Amino acid sequence: MPYTVITHSGKAHIDEVLAIAALAVYRGESPAEIRRMNSNDAAEMVDAGSVPANCWVIDCGLEYNPERRLFDHHQDKELPSAALMLFNHLFPELEGSDLHTYFELVSKVDTKGARSLADSEVVGESRDYWSFSQQLLVRIFENDPSTVLNIVARGLSEIINFEEVKKAAAEWVAFPGRLVTEDIGGVTVLTYMEHPPIEVFDGLHGIDRNIINENGAAVVYGYDKKDPSIRTLYRTDIGHDILDFSRAEARYVVFNHQGGFLMRFRPANKDEWRRIVAESII
Repeated sequence: MPYTVITHSGKAHIDEVLAIAALAVYRGESPAEIRRMNSNDAAEMVDAGSVPANCWVIDCGLEYNPERRLFDHHQDKELPSAALMLFNHLFPELEGSDLHTYFELVSKVDTKGARSLADSEVVGESRDYWSFSQQLLVRIFENDPSTVLNIVARGLSEIINFEEVKKAAAEWVAFPGRLVTEDIGGVTVLTYMEHPPIEVFDGLHGIDRNIINENGAAVVYGYDKKDPSIRTLYRTDIGHDILDFSRAEARYVVFNHQGGFLMRFRPANKDEWRRIVAESII
């Protein structure tokens, strides 16, 4: 059934863009119309109970009432932003996922400002870089919301589907013996003992960070996605200052990145990777 979205006019923010995109993904269709109107007018419409049928009022209206499709937070400083409101309401099964964490980050910045982030001072440059694409999107959204919505909704849909793949990957990893750790010269290596099924391979990369941090791994020894005969050595952030794979050589090297963080090779024997790691220690 066609539906309409009302949001505030003036300066756009990634918050309402994400909120409307989440709604579009959930419903499987974009709104027939996105009306950007003055926030005071939207509040008067909500207060008078004159919001049209099958219309969602997002990030304006001064009322939070999911049953009436009203999702605003400006009337209560304790409420999360519109994007997190919609996400929690529409996708409760994704609570605790990386995507949920991102929506929480957006909510924190939207409601408390970027300086509320614990690292706002030390990563100012990174934060500016992170926000550049958002600046492009929200500026276009102000004059052409449908175009931006279609782009963001498509990307968001893919990420939501990817969260399901990550769940399957986590179940695969949890099986005993598939992933083990080994100490080589004081360096912790996380080792895949078998080639993951292709359907969960990308999902493993999505959860690698958590697994790496849990095990304190400086290196991941694994498989190439497309060619099981190729093994890979990947230096994690933990190993950034202690390993450099450009210092070592494999007998049958396929690729050795000049930055020293990735090597792909066909093993000459079962212990060659251990030698490579040992020789790569700075």
